[in-house]
Amino acid sequence: MFVIRVAEGTPNARTCLLHQKLQLLNCCIARAQAAGAPSGDSSDDEFYDCSESEGDAPPPWDRPVGRLKRLDDATLKNGAPLYVPRTQDPAPKTEDQLEEDAELMVRLGEDARASELRARMMSASLLSDMEAFKAANPGAELCDFVRWYSPCDWRPAGGGELGARMLLPGNPWAEAWAVARPVPAARQRRLFDETREAERVLHFLRARSTGGVAELVLPAVLRAGAARAHAEGAAAAGAPVAGVDLRRAFELAAHELYEAEREACRATCARTVLGGAREGDPLEAAGRARVLAAAGGGLPAPARREFTLRVRDAAAPQALRAALATDMFIVGAFTERIVCL
Repeated sequence: MFVIRVAEGTPNARTCLLHQKLQLLNCCIARAQAAGAPSGDSSDDEFYDCSESEGDAPPPWDRPVGRLKRLDDATLKNGAPLYVPRTQDPAPKTEDQLEEDAELMVRLGEDARASELRARMMSASLLSDMEAFKAANPGAELCDFVRWYSPCDWRPAGGGELGARMLLPGNPWAEAWAVARPVPAARQRRLFDETREAERVLHFLRARSTGGVAELVLPAVLRAGAARAHAEGAAAAGAPVAGVDLRRAFELAAHELYEAEREACRATCARTVLGGAREGDPLEAAGRARVLAAAGGGLPAPARREFTLRVRDAAAPQALRAALATDMFIVGAFTERIVCL
């Protein structure tokens, strides 16, 4: 059973963290249903179930396994047809998980050991795809894999060659290809353990304090308030509020909500006072009665009087405006005629 009223797909970093967590939870539920909901405790040693067509025994390394389809008319460097393998889907991550990964990369340091660990962490999905490709295309070379995986780094000369970027010393792709074994995706270790990730999401939500819950819910409350104000007549504007700086995100959302509420209040007042009349049109008797009722039965003494005299002229508009108040007297004449009358 999925969490309702949550957008489909992987976590969207443009939404608030709560929505991302619920999206990740739905992803876990969907994958568990697709895989048949595995039972028991989850661990790093858990593998995908083998399909019936593959049998219980591991397939020989020289027999193709895990093919999805042919890659048009492409062939391997040895002349055999090139097949697209079945691969594992990348692991979806929320914004806070991406931040944790980035912080871990920084904490590893800059020495050779840290660079090796960093490359191994970043190439987990790449290694999985290489193993699936080797299983689907026995006898394939790195240039064959690059032709499918990164066509811009492949050159057709000589039946297929690596691009200049792939020939640089210490290329992690060449190192990963050297250690990759021909293992189909159905027998690989999971890149994404839906059971464990679902438990992490539930633990994250369960461990929130009152302040933490308010911090998670506040962006949604502000967005809901802005949506209600827009429905009341305020002009819809702005983009989804999200980002690493939560304080700035809340400030933007609060400002948007304030502007929307002000526009909604203005629209509501205009509908109450003007009724069906448009702004600038003379009020009918019912409209004048509503204005008097809103003012408490009578209008207060005016603080200022303004007069506008317009002259109908086919050549150019002309106007005379005057403003009268207890402490000022302003008169202005405006015309576009060159000759003053």
